[in-house]
Amino acid sequence: MKVIRAETRDMPDWGEFVGQINAAETVDIRARVAGFLMQKNFKEGASVAKGDLLFVIDPKPFQEDLKQEQSGLDYNLALIKKAQKDYERFKKLYDEGVVSRDEYESYQTQLSTLKAQVNDNKARVENARIQLGYTRIYSPIDGVIGRVQVDVGNLVGQGENTLLATISTVDPVYVNFSISESDYVRAVRDQYAKDSRGNKVRMILADGSEYNHDGAYDMVDRAVDPGTGTLGVRVTFPNPAHILRPGQYAKVRVLLDTIKDAVVVPVRGVIDTQGMKSLFVVDESGEVRSQPVTLGFAVNDLVAVKEGLKAGDMVIVDGIRRVRAGMKIKPIVTQADDQPDAADTATPGAGDPQGGAGQNATSPEQAG
Repeated sequence: MKVIRAETRDMPDWGEFVGQINAAETVDIRARVAGFLMQKNFKEGASVAKGDLLFVIDPKPFQEDLKQEQSGLDYNLALIKKAQKDYERFKKLYDEGVVSRDEYESYQTQLSTLKAQVNDNKARVENARIQLGYTRIYSPIDGVIGRVQVDVGNLVGQGENTLLATISTVDPVYVNFSISESDYVRAVRDQYAKDSRGNKVRMILADGSEYNHDGAYDMVDRAVDPGTGTLGVRVTFPNPAHILRPGQYAKVRVLLDTIKDAVVVPVRGVIDTQGMKSLFVVDESGEVRSQPVTLGFAVNDLVAVKEGLKAGDMVIVDGIRRVRAGMKIKPIVTQADDQPDAADTATPGAGDPQGGAGQNATSPEQAG
């Protein structure tokens, strides 16, 4: 029976952390004025663009307020024209000594008072215009809008800024997770040691599949949490297909280090029995035994064996369904399939930090 000898290669060491997806920006859309909600101009759950009209609150009361304030301004502007002429005329008479100082100052005071009233009127007009503008609510960002919290026809903004809907950006997204001090140091050291390659961040989705875009570090907290000994990290992931949504949980894999001369075997030879990993190992006498192992991450078709195997051990990787522990075989040593260099293809495949390799694996029952 064909066997391969375990080899040594440089393999990536990935850390796996549970992270939560968050929107880069989230905005609550609220009613800033009181009135009846008249229009909703979007489909819930759809994408909206910055500047899109979302809601319309009944504008009529605010239009009337604006007209009233504008009338007050126009009235005082008319008065101020006459007051200006009276002031100029009495100033000339005062300079000529025809009228008393008290008469002159009364017209001066009247003009100053009207100027103050006009300034107040202008402020009132501007405020009325702003309040009227609040009756048309536009999207402040590009994103996806959620459910409407208030149906059309309801009174909103009465005594509070009623929440109407929420918009979140979806491309890119943030993923927040915590990393231990030791893992953080290893990751940073590896990044600076291999800055030409960069420190890769990957994501495993809820269905176990690997997300097809790499992440990038966005922010690391300023200090380690003394209570947990962990450091908060935020990475960004592109999300062009809008697969990722705020609130989702995902596993984040961070390249922490490269293991030099790691013992590796093909993934197809790994046996997974209720989460316990093992290999069929052949000794020099040809006897087959089941060897429990602790695995690292896989690169393409090779998986690192952290414990339970040493370089040169003979391992059965093909035809393991026909093999049982204790049987005798005549081993024929063959070469493992050639694989690309681990540093160039540092892609986590089967496996987890505690030895989760096992895709294409076969159980002892299958081996029978």
